[in-house]
Amino acid sequence: MKPFEVDLSYLRAMKEKPVTEPYTKPMAVCHSMEVLEHEMREFDFTHGRKVLIVKYQGQIHALGNTCTHYGAPMKAGVVGDGRIRCPWHGACFNLETGDIEECPGLDSLPRYKVEVERGGLVMVQAKLKDLDSTKRVKTMAKRDPENPLTYVLVGGGPSSQVCAETLRKEGFTGRIVIVSQESYLPYDRSRLSTTFNLKFDDVQYRPQQFYDEYNIEVLLNSKAIEASVEEKLLIMSNDKRLFYDKMYIATGSSPREIPIKGFKFANVFTMRGFDDWRRLKKAIGKDIPVICVGSSFIAMELAQAIKSYKQCSVTVVSRAKFPMQEQYGLKIAERILKMYNEKMITMITETAVVEACGDHLGITHVVLNDGRRLPCKVLVIGAGIKFNTNFLIGSGLPINADGSIEADLYLQTIVNDVYVGGDIANAPVYSDFSQSSTIGHIQVAQNHGYVAGVNMCGSRQIEVRSVPYYTTKLFNVTFRCSGYGLFSDVIVEGDLDKFYFVAYYVDNQDRVVSVLSCNRDPIASQFAELRSQGRILRRTDLIDPKNPWVNRLKGPIQCR
Repeated sequence: MKPFEVDLSYLRAMKEKPVTEPYTKPMAVCHSMEVLEHEMREFDFTHGRKVLIVKYQGQIHALGNTCTHYGAPMKAGVVGDGRIRCPWHGACFNLETGDIEECPGLDSLPRYKVEVERGGLVMVQAKLKDLDSTKRVKTMAKRDPENPLTYVLVGGGPSSQVCAETLRKEGFTGRIVIVSQESYLPYDRSRLSTTFNLKFDDVQYRPQQFYDEYNIEVLLNSKAIEASVEEKLLIMSNDKRLFYDKMYIATGSSPREIPIKGFKFANVFTMRGFDDWRRLKKAIGKDIPVICVGSSFIAMELAQAIKSYKQCSVTVVSRAKFPMQEQYGLKIAERILKMYNEKMITMITETAVVEACGDHLGITHVVLNDGRRLPCKVLVIGAGIKFNTNFLIGSGLPINADGSIEADLYLQTIVNDVYVGGDIANAPVYSDFSQSSTIGHIQVAQNHGYVAGVNMCGSRQIEVRSVPYYTTKLFNVTFRCSGYGLFSDVIVEGDLDKFYFVAYYVDNQDRVVSVLSCNRDPIASQFAELRSQGRILRRTDLIDPKNPWVNRLKGPIQCR
């Protein structure tokens, strides 16, 4: 039982007061002493809803109780510096306003009126419209025909989506154009590699009405093929030409083709978009042997998704000895390999596919570099990516040898009025001591879109400060990783066999650069919040059981 916990049911009944619309009647949900400092608790509210009560620096806040991204219970999250962080994917919401401050996700939390009465009762009121949903869209501007400015966002993915919405939220009233080679409105591609049990509506970010309401143009089937930063011109594959005042480039990446003979046979797949996903879903079946090439996140996610969907024969062929060793370290990679074997997925490691063979109906088998021939009716390639920046060759915007583009702390390139984000941006990573890197995660892409959108508006300037956060689920085992950076040692606390552990990734200066948790929520979110505050966790901070490092989020004590 919590300190000062009392039965307030009779007081709550007495304390209902009439109020004019559009708010509900004030309702006593708890006593202020029921919630400790830096604590979040969930209480019953009106209309069958629950409310999240947070005490921060002695002040009581009331907000929606579920994350707007995928519905995580916010009470299980983290109270940070004037904000709260989701336990599942690290999304952050402002305590004063409920506004989303860090992605993933697009929408804000409902924020309720709070009054703490003299006796300590916490009285909460909600706007009636906020009871219709667990999320809300922050107030956004609309197009002003008198504003001549045009901002072009190249790429139809999560980064451009967030950038467009941020521009409107920041008050930009000019023309916004999203240029997309897709035939679909922007959607969440990250889910396509994890399951085949979904519909397009499950992954689409916004319906067409949303873009119409806020005057955001989306040019579909429009691939950027050429640009000139001197003329401020973008040329598309359908011969359309767009002149811009400012441009945000977030064209992402595509699967890298590998040198396999017979790559063009039917039923050889790479996974990038919804059409790829739909064709692959149609091709797999119970008696269809499937081979996945590579040990990347996408390859491993797809292998388990295919196996879970149809229980067909699935083989993973990889040059690496253990899957995900580069990302997770040897011990965890060994455990993942064991799990895949337990799930009846055949893992062939330190081997490569050198040829795909088939007939007029499609692929029939593959040849490995050791001479083995494996039956194969579906071949899935998940062996790396390439950046979609070829259209910028000759544009006047410098491109790195790997196809990425340099960006500063504000995501502006070396060229004025040209910003870049998402996979292709070689941008500073705050939690990695502001070293520049390219990171291919949706959370990073969305946060880049937010930073670029704010800075393109120009009324204020913000830096990239979000901590990379990645979640993957393999056979119902969820891994959450926050932070980023090269590591030289991995400290594992917990039970790998039971998938109940935390792994701390330590660099050669004994600094923890990232954390991986498995069934240990909200540790990944706690570390993300710690690093977002500029605090450094060191190896020595992990060995003091009397003073757990997570307690340092609650006060001014700095990690050494």
